[in-house]
Amino acid sequence: MSTSNPDASLLKLLSRATAAYERALNLELRARLDDQLRPAHYTVFRHLDPAGSRITALAESAGMTQQSMGELVTHLERCGLVERQVDPSDRRARLVVLTEAGEAALGVAAQRIRTIERMIAEHLGSGGLAELRRALAAVNEALDAE
Repeated sequence: MSTSNPDASLLKLLSRATAAYERALNLELRARLDDQLRPAHYTVFRHLDPAGSRITALAESAGMTQQSMGELVTHLERCGLVERQVDPSDRRARLVVLTEAGEAALGVAAQRIRTIERMIAEHLGSGGLAELRRALAAVNEALDAE
């Protein structure tokens, strides 16, 4: 089934749309960040609490192993985008937090996301984009109610 096939499974269409969106986002981020990021790294940013998160919480939220999440965090740490700090609520634990460079990277991502969404709006029309947002939110509600 091709991506233009309206009879393709919803899961396939959503997966392909997500991959296309991440490719468009990645073009800008990789260019700005010296090719350091891959879409897998977005998982950390997607699930990271602004006040910081433990690796265990990130892994659980992302549905992956702590070891895999730890590897992603270690790479981002080497890139200077996140750092591990002592968790003030439990000094034995560490929180993953954004660095200034990480905050700047999120700013670049936010700009690129706005551009991508403008491109989608041009293709779908502003009403079409609003309807897509409503439909995706309804999908979440329907599946969370399950």
